[in-house]
Amino acid sequence: VAYRIPTCSMTGFPIILYLTVMEFLNHLREKAAVQKIEKFIPAIAFLGGFSWDSMTVGHKVYGRDLILLSFYYLVALVSIYFIATKSVINEDDEHDDFPSFFSRVLNREWPSSWVDRLTWAVQFCFGNLYSALVICYFKSSGSIASFTIVLFLVALLVGNEFLKQKYEKFGVSLAFFCLLGTMFFNFLIPHLVHEMGTFWFFFSTIVSVSICYLLWFKSKHEKRNLIAPITISLVLSIAYLANWIPPVPLIVKQQIVCKNFDNETYSCDADRLNFWQRNGFAQLTIHKEDGDEIYFMSSVYGPAELKAPVEFRWYYKEPSTGKFKLTDKISSSRMVIRGGRDAGYRSYSKKKNIPAGAYRVETAYKDGAVIGSTSFKVLEGTPKKGFVRDSLR
Repeated sequence: VAYRIPTCSMTGFPIILYLTVMEFLNHLREKAAVQKIEKFIPAIAFLGGFSWDSMTVGHKVYGRDLILLSFYYLVALVSIYFIATKSVINEDDEHDDFPSFFSRVLNREWPSSWVDRLTWAVQFCFGNLYSALVICYFKSSGSIASFTIVLFLVALLVGNEFLKQKYEKFGVSLAFFCLLGTMFFNFLIPHLVHEMGTFWFFFSTIVSVSICYLLWFKSKHEKRNLIAPITISLVLSIAYLANWIPPVPLIVKQQIVCKNFDNETYSCDADRLNFWQRNGFAQLTIHKEDGDEIYFMSSVYGPAELKAPVEFRWYYKEPSTGKFKLTDKISSSRMVIRGGRDAGYRSYSKKKNIPAGAYRVETAYKDGAVIGSTSFKVLEGTPKKGFVRDSLR
């Protein structure tokens, strides 16, 4: 396709520069060596991007991370719109002003080479969003149900590498865009409003579906393309109400079971761990004497200024059935996370005169999903290797 380049306007130089760069890249891609390397670019980009996100996103979320993820979301939105409307530059238009140029971009059909670039942009942005969401949701997941959601995101992250051509279909790209948008806004909005909860989750869902609806309305496609986004929204809503959605952006940093707790330093006596316990291959233990109080301490990271109530759920394993039974939910008006502390907001619960046996304690968003859990055994007497003074950092 031959494009008319306006030479007497402010838009002329950027377009000339862009076409020059694209021409150089096209010539470069014709070389045999480059074509061989090009086959490995998706795998290299996937592994590199996921490794970088693993090291940076989730440990602590910065404003620049949110800006970058928002940029990926917006680029995917624009790319899907251009693919859906099949818009292209009108090579016969004689106007040089920017508004006319922009309107021409929105009212014609892209050639196949441009559609290929746009689907690549969608795939690239989706991949980055999947990668970040997998890490953030994984760090916030504390139950098998919420971890299943993470595995689903992992499957989509891997599958995204093979769906580039599928994204040319508006219905497919809109469905994935709705899923990513809802989960992204569920992560983004608590950072912006410094709150989280049922209202904000459904607000995130409504925002995502509304954007998808506007995208469908402007694209003038058939109504059946809205079935998938609506279905996805309903499924995510049910999953949230069932506490399957991890309570992002809360992250458990540390959990300790111990006794002889010091409220000033958040330190206590814990059983000295052996090699297997230290590496997670054996269950934790805590030894007690008559009258000892058993403490469970937890630190939860949240974004700066975010406020979120938490609770501790104590489960006891019934010897007769071998199943864990909920015995206590411990919460108070003081157990509200004040985000911003890198090591996490510290809190604790305690039990007195509890019988020996197997226990599990969950740190959870109040009346919501589990952030983290720890299983341990309460034993009578003194541990062979003695106690060690431990603390929440």
